[in-house]
Amino acid sequence: MNRTTTGPQATATAEPRTAEAGTDHRDLTHLDPDYGEPRELDYDATVPRGLVHRNAVSEVFVTDSRQTGETSFEVAAQLPRGHVMLESPAYDLPLLLEACRQTGVLVSHRHLDVPMDRAFIMHRMSLHITDLDGLRQGAEPARVLTRSDADLYRNKAGKLRGYDFRGEVLINGSEVAKATGALIFLGRPAYQALRAKGREALDWSAAAAPRAVPAPPAVVGRRDPRNVVITEPVQRGDEGWRATVVPDHGHPHLFDHPLDHLPGNLLIEAARQVAVASVARSAGLDPATLVPVSVEASFSSFCENDLPTTVEADLAPFRSDERFGPVVGVDVRVNQQGTTNSAFRIEVAQWA
Repeated sequence: MNRTTTGPQATATAEPRTAEAGTDHRDLTHLDPDYGEPRELDYDATVPRGLVHRNAVSEVFVTDSRQTGETSFEVAAQLPRGHVMLESPAYDLPLLLEACRQTGVLVSHRHLDVPMDRAFIMHRMSLHITDLDGLRQGAEPARVLTRSDADLYRNKAGKLRGYDFRGEVLINGSEVAKATGALIFLGRPAYQALRAKGREALDWSAAAAPRAVPAPPAVVGRRDPRNVVITEPVQRGDEGWRATVVPDHGHPHLFDHPLDHLPGNLLIEAARQVAVASVARSAGLDPATLVPVSVEASFSSFCENDLPTTVEADLAPFRSDERFGPVVGVDVRVNQQGTTNSAFRIEVAQWA
């Protein structure tokens, strides 16, 4: 749901917002005149971009929210049909994950009173598709409804430190996915201290790595070269593959604003691409027909912008799934300097 990272507990959540990044720390909930009023969810306009930690208005999907219980929430969002990451007739993993990320940020600020200057840190998350056909685009932008429940955890003083969440994602009234995750929050001094400590532990003696060449889009199941984030995978062992991450810091979605680390949505996309390419090459399949039907992610440390990053994939045997047909699990690790920063289990199915 988010895009910052942290020490032994995270990677992939929201960067603390700074004046230099073009935002301030005001409470933005006052910009919503209906905040706090019981009403039906609205799809007419998006929420203020600061409430979901985005710089570009065009990158805001969430439109409304309401609290339905002490720790349960509903959030509305609209999925665009012309997004840079959307390359097929069906809504892909990046847009669903971004809608879930924005859901968590909005709930935290609007309903759980998390201050605007906190760093949001995703410790783990999962998304399991339950209906592939429900992801197909229709004649209008998709209306998303996310229903979630949170298990809050606080420090000894009663201050909210984070929460575990679980929920379901509906598109146009029908469930398409289930999601879970765990968020923690850090104040600015703690975040900066954590980042400094992590960087001090790294080896900076090596020369800067040259920029690698992205794989041809078709190899990783993409069409737009802008969306390719890894090199062409090379085989390692019988069922293993390796590639180098190629971040584009000017990408309008993956780097909506400057970050001091590689964001979680980039790492998930890198894992997705190496998983698709590995399955295609190992089984002789067309990458364009392969889709992830589940992703389970755990984040353990920051991925630095200025260090080489690799992704390694290991394939399990195909299994039969009553909903999706043949499915193969792929274990993916993101590594820097011999250390695994995040790990993913992605299941891939063939879907025309």
